[in-house]
Amino acid sequence: MRILFILCFVVLTVSPVSAYGDEPIEALQKGVQEGLRILQGPRVNDKALKEAQRQKLRLILEQLFDFHEFSRRVLASNWKTFTPSQRETFVRVFTEFLGKFYMGKLQEKYRDEKLIYVSQEIKSPRRALVNINVVWKGQKIPIDLLMIKRQGLWKVYDIQFLGISAVRNYRAQFKSLLGKETPAEVIERMQERIRQIESKE
Repeated sequence: MRILFILCFVVLTVSPVSAYGDEPIEALQKGVQEGLRILQGPRVNDKALKEAQRQKLRLILEQLFDFHEFSRRVLASNWKTFTPSQRETFVRVFTEFLGKFYMGKLQEKYRDEKLIYVSQEIKSPRRALVNINVVWKGQKIPIDLLMIKRQGLWKVYDIQFLGISAVRNYRAQFKSLLGKETPAEVIERMQERIRQIESKE
């Protein structure tokens, strides 16, 4: 499962959101250079410089990825058991957790992987599927990006890799947790994981 998320973040952090009215595949193509510039820059060991680079990557990721839609689909029917305030907190904390957990791995593991834009399928005025290949260790790995259009901008809300869906993977985990814990306890669990990650940085 880890390779899926490394690939996810390779894809998303080299692909910031584009301008109003672009096609979905263009939204992925236009900003590639900025993310690549960050990832292909000198590798830094200084903690402060590493964190500054990480913050830039997180900003790009948050511009393209619709974390609210992702979170809502991850929680599925459990979304209704969260109060409006808890939903907002869950999205914020889940986003922070994903960024902290995977961004360091991306900085360490990115090795000039290339993207090949294959095709797009417009499912509706607000939904689209974009197919790309990531060249990973000499092999072309097909990845499907599910996108939604909000306020004129196309954003990714799920990534599928060899039949593995980021939404479905996390949905199973949270369904299990919420079968035993309250929404407040699940949010606290994520906050504790964030504190553990920060203590090791």
